Amino acid sequence: MERELGRLPKGEQITGTPTADIRKRCFSLFKAQYKDTYSTILETWKEAKELENMGGTLAQRQQLFDKSKKNLNHTFTALSKAHGFEGAYLLAGRVVNQDGGLGHVFMTPGAEKFFVTRCRASEDEIIGHFKAHI
Repeated sequence: MERELGRLPKGEQITGTPTADIRKRCFSLFKAQYKDTYSTILETWKEAKELENMGGTLAQRQQLFDKSKKNLNHTFTALSKAHGFEGAYLLAGRVVNQDGGLGHVFMTPGAEKFFVTRCRASEDEIIGHFKAHI
């Protein structure tokens, strides 16, 4: 935060927690300084924070993935049954060296075989394409 506050004009001293307006000004000054690359800088920072905060073991990551896909499957199924909403989704881990086995495809009954029919890819192929994309 100190580095961001350093972007403010000289003489502006901020004590305590910066207000939302001060934060907005700092962000505007950051974007002005790095106008062509600020989004890449922020994305890289976000990825580093995700890796830093990942923690846990591979088994814990697998458990979180399984719990998440179970919840999503349940939500999609409930929406299909109750409201006639159909859907398909892909879920995969994006940490290359850790998430090799974390990939899942789900389709409600009305969307069955969507990826094979429209994308000409089996479930394994579509997961592979998705992992390459993310």
